[in-house]
Amino acid sequence: MSHLRRIPCASVIAGVIAIAGLALPDRAFSWGSGHDDVMRAIIERLPPELRGTLTPEIVKEAVQHASHYPDSFEPFLAKDIGEAALARLTEARLKVRYDLHSERGAAMCFIMLVDAMREKHPGHTAHWIATLSHVIADMAACNHDPLVHTATYGWADWKLRLPGGADFSQLRSLLDLSGSARDPDGGADAFNAAIERQLLHDDRRDASKALAEVMLYGQTGAAYGSARGVAILEGAAGWVDRQDPAARDLLWRNIGELGAWAVVRTLRDVEVATRFASAEARLELTPDIESAHAAEVEEFLSARHLADEALFAPILHDLQPDQAPATGVVLEPSWAMTGAMLGFSSRVQSVAIARSLQQAGQSFATFDVRQILADGLPSPGRVPRLIIVATSFHSYHSLKADVFDQRIADYVEHGGRVLWIMGNSLPAPTSFAPFTKAMQRKDAKDRLPVSDEAFLRSSVEVVGSGLSALEIAHPANTSAGWQQPFCPWTFDLVKSSALKPLITLVTGNQALTVGAIDADSKLACVPIYALTPHLFEGSGTIPVAHEPSLDSATANLLTALLNRLQ
Repeated sequence: MSHLRRIPCASVIAGVIAIAGLALPDRAFSWGSGHDDVMRAIIERLPPELRGTLTPEIVKEAVQHASHYPDSFEPFLAKDIGEAALARLTEARLKVRYDLHSERGAAMCFIMLVDAMREKHPGHTAHWIATLSHVIADMAACNHDPLVHTATYGWADWKLRLPGGADFSQLRSLLDLSGSARDPDGGADAFNAAIERQLLHDDRRDASKALAEVMLYGQTGAAYGSARGVAILEGAAGWVDRQDPAARDLLWRNIGELGAWAVVRTLRDVEVATRFASAEARLELTPDIESAHAAEVEEFLSARHLADEALFAPILHDLQPDQAPATGVVLEPSWAMTGAMLGFSSRVQSVAIARSLQQAGQSFATFDVRQILADGLPSPGRVPRLIIVATSFHSYHSLKADVFDQRIADYVEHGGRVLWIMGNSLPAPTSFAPFTKAMQRKDAKDRLPVSDEAFLRSSVEVVGSGLSALEIAHPANTSAGWQQPFCPWTFDLVKSSALKPLITLVTGNQALTVGAIDADSKLACVPIYALTPHLFEGSGTIPVAHEPSLDSATANLLTALLNRLQ
């Protein structure tokens, strides 16, 4: 492998690293086996005095196992990390390995690394380097970009087709770093070149700054990744479907940069940890550090620009002074992994809706959720209808759900009309009070109104629209992912005479009301699966994978819904 020859290291360790790279573990499809590549790159570049303490067995364990340590809900065990580390993690209120993905967990990974170095325990040191590398890499991994995530766990599971006929599932191996980092034709070189371009070193930061930055990686990594996810998907699709070398180069460059982002930060943090380990002071995550971190998060949330995200940039459209009355579409930036007020996958669905309005030549405008929270909405004369995709709905840091709810209520009071596309969460409780009172689910654990098997035999109809029923072709319950179009709610219209049926889910001999509209046609609430592109029969091909849009079935359904809101 060319990248193993690039940097000199002890031959026995290099041999172990090379052997460890031969297998592609059957793990999650993005940044699964790619975590091995990140850790191998880190070991190759460790300071010689540290690298020399790592035996071949320690290296193998670090690459193949410890680099995946946080991806488990098993508890911490003293036999893996030592009694002292177990006590520290328990004191920090971390109970299972997956907790290390949290902001507090990331900080504790760094603290555990300092402790292991101070103990001069090579096995524990390598373990915490690998674990920290996993946590950092996850923050920018492309499967945490909403679009790449949807492609990886949704479209690939459904085996949709690209325009040239290729099965979308063929992209999966390319959406993991390993698909490029182990490609001797150029992907490995692109990964290594990105590392060399981005290399970071100890800048003599103090403990507060070191821990604060580790805790902020979730936000900074999401920002870095969201600028590259679209290009990664475009490159992978172009190479699989057309064997286009330029597309493969685009993939290599962008996914290599994401992998390098994790490598160089881990290496820098190892240097900083080495310096701290030589001092006597015990490293602590204090309330003052956590408070300062919270302030940094708020500053970060306010400073992000939608235009910096490759998913949003092509469809952004501010309301213009001379524009015809527009349909508004609400957008939320990509925050740290799974973080959102309106739901992780809502971003892709919102973009698909906005692009479809754009392609149809309809007057539309996009609204940043932070803009609505701060200033409210324009008059209904300018924006008569608003579309909100909210697969979940709750406060996220300074983005307060109750404030958003009141902004929507004010807009509706002045004549605005709102289409709320919901997932597992209830809609805004104040503005959609009649709806929440009428909504029900059989069991708190239900994800759909019917079983997964019955859902696949169901169809969706817009009441009174004249549209043909849409036959569901693919399962909502995919093998993994936060993009699954789950919505368990039905409406008991006996409880609310103020509502009328809008969408039904027809299963066997029953027709369940799963979408409703109020008597004044001001508010409508529908399930996310009704507007999920490619879920229904007749849409097996994605025209442009990196530019999500509604298919003809869901575009027609959206038009029917908007026609009811006027």
